Amino acid sequence: MIYDKTTDFLVIGTGAAGVSAALYASSAGHSVMLCEKASKIGGTTALSNAMIWIPCSDHAIAAGIDDSIEKARTYLRGELGDYYDEKKIEAYLEYGPIAVSQIEKISDIKFVLAGAPDYHSNKEGGVDKGRALSPAPFDGRKLKKDFDLIGDPIRVVLGGMMITSSEIRYFLNPIKSAKALFHVLRRVCRYIIDRMRFSRGTELSGGNAFLAAALTSIRKFKINLSTESTLRELIIKDDRVTGAIIAHNDSDVRVKAKYGVILATGGFAANPVLRKNIGAKHQHDVTLCAKENQGKGIQAANAAGAALDLKVASPGFWTPVSRLKNKDGSTTIVPYGWLDRGRPGVIAINPQGKRFVNESNSYHDVCIALYENGYPKDERFFFICEESFVKKRGMGDILPWPWTPSLQSYIKRGYIQKGLTLESLAKEINISSKSLINTINQHNQNVLSGEDLEFGRGKSAFNRALGDESLGLKNPNLGEIKNGPFIALRIVPGTLGTAAGLKTDEMARVLKEDDSVLEGLYAIGNDATSIMAGIYPGAGITIGPGIVSAFLAIKDAKNRAKEIG
Repeated sequence: MIYDKTTDFLVIGTGAAGVSAALYASSAGHSVMLCEKASKIGGTTALSNAMIWIPCSDHAIAAGIDDSIEKARTYLRGELGDYYDEKKIEAYLEYGPIAVSQIEKISDIKFVLAGAPDYHSNKEGGVDKGRALSPAPFDGRKLKKDFDLIGDPIRVVLGGMMITSSEIRYFLNPIKSAKALFHVLRRVCRYIIDRMRFSRGTELSGGNAFLAAALTSIRKFKINLSTESTLRELIIKDDRVTGAIIAHNDSDVRVKAKYGVILATGGFAANPVLRKNIGAKHQHDVTLCAKENQGKGIQAANAAGAALDLKVASPGFWTPVSRLKNKDGSTTIVPYGWLDRGRPGVIAINPQGKRFVNESNSYHDVCIALYENGYPKDERFFFICEESFVKKRGMGDILPWPWTPSLQSYIKRGYIQKGLTLESLAKEINISSKSLINTINQHNQNVLSGEDLEFGRGKSAFNRALGDESLGLKNPNLGEIKNGPFIALRIVPGTLGTAAGLKTDEMARVLKEDDSVLEGLYAIGNDATSIMAGIYPGAGITIGPGIVSAFLAIKDAKNRAKEIG
């Protein structure tokens, strides 16, 4: 085999896992070629908030968080049950804090402690804060001409200004206080100035902040970054992966990787064939992942003899989404949830007109309940509330008044259904009126008592974070639904990432069907089957393990290189 290029490490994919692997390797003095299929870097990470779930980080210790590895281990055992992989979880818990500390030490990437509790913090070993970290904000102006290399985020206002979850309350009601008004005016003025030089706003947060900080470090390390470069196939020699063929500029480039090929192509969420075959347990046709997540890494590894690991509770990680038909005939997928679904005054119903889930639980839990209650065989699942709720809090794509002065256009496009009475709403959405009325009546009784006897809504710290304490209700997550008109919004599950993928060991080495190592090949991020196995214990359980697996892969590859000599 004649190679066109030679490098120590070939990393394929530029999401959080891929860029982390490149930085870990380069900081250790190794040459790295970093390939990305798209014209911009970041994949799904660019679209996300990019939280990471890392128990006992330096940030948590500095903040005096009462936590321990043993508590985290207990929590994960309870969460994962039969899917608990001791070797992988031990490696993750041991090296998670080290991986975060190292990436902050060697690069411009920085994290801050997030306020998010574990999603089931009321269970043994769970905590109300301290395990979730968020990327620190980043000034995109530092990127200069590289700014347009960062993938576009999913949450923007005014056509290109990023806002964080903590800022939304200011933008929804900027005249509520002088603080809110000043904050919004400052952000808008900065955005106007930004647009004179850049394609969008430069005050970056979430995944965009992570990637921008990573890119500055990629340039400092002089990592060979190649966009519009697609994995064609892996090169095998003497039962070892020695490199890969990369398609770039209408030609194939044969790249030799002396120490290892790192697959980080983002999983298969955008590939309908793989969704059917690998994700058969929970079929879907909606994803919030990058369109480039076609499973190229998984397919190439499988063709080279790698095994798939389909032992998961679910093949994906989920959030409820809604579909909005646009005037040009296209459809916008609207992710939503924390701003509306957990608040008092809204419930979720199934095709039988009954509640089927704790609406204030995590987005993933809501979607798993969809599947357990008949989706996709019957897709009649809705959020139900008063029209006054939508005007006050918004719903899905609908911003609250005065940003949305009328709901008529949304009704006309079929995005929501409206009924003056519960009977008329039930008819609109083809649900039993008797069942719907009984469900609403039971819910209203729960509101008065302050206790959700069926689903326990409002009991956990995560639930309460989505509630509204200011209303002075017995339960901050429960509010009455009794005054029409009433609104229904149809919901479907959408993937945030895939959980099934290549079989790997605790060091991210790809395995064959007989569990032997396919030497020279590593799979990280969503290319590997998640250590969480399609279960969602807390915010950041996709990107967190992605970064840690990148650290472990480079650590292992370096050690093996020393052994080989």
